[in-house]
Amino acid sequence: RWTMIAHHTCHGGYDKCHPNKNRWNRFKFAVGGTWKRMCDWFDWMMPEAWNVEHNNRHHYCLSEIEDPDLVENNLVDLRDLPVPTIFKWMVLPILVTTWKWFYYAPNTYK
Repeated sequence: RWTMIAHHTCHGGYDKCHPNKNRWNRFKFAVGGTWKRMCDWFDWMMPEAWNVEHNNRHHYCLSEIEDPDLVENNLVDLRDLPVPTIFKWMVLPILVTTWKWFYYAPNTYK
């Protein structure tokens, strides 16, 4: 649900096509109080911070070295470690479940 609704709404994907323009507008979505934020955006990160970080840093550098979400670049240290592949695979579940805290927390609270 979050991927399809929040991500596309924050990008303005429903600004002109949805009949309820006040509800599904990128500038009004998840903004305007705790209840609205919890219903629209049940996350610890503020939607405004995500908009700046994701829209400006990620989409303006999409698939380039400066793209903060470029997995190939972010995992180069793990990939180049001189250890057997099985140990690298064992680290992946930890990275998959914690990347958001390590990446977004310091970058959205600046």
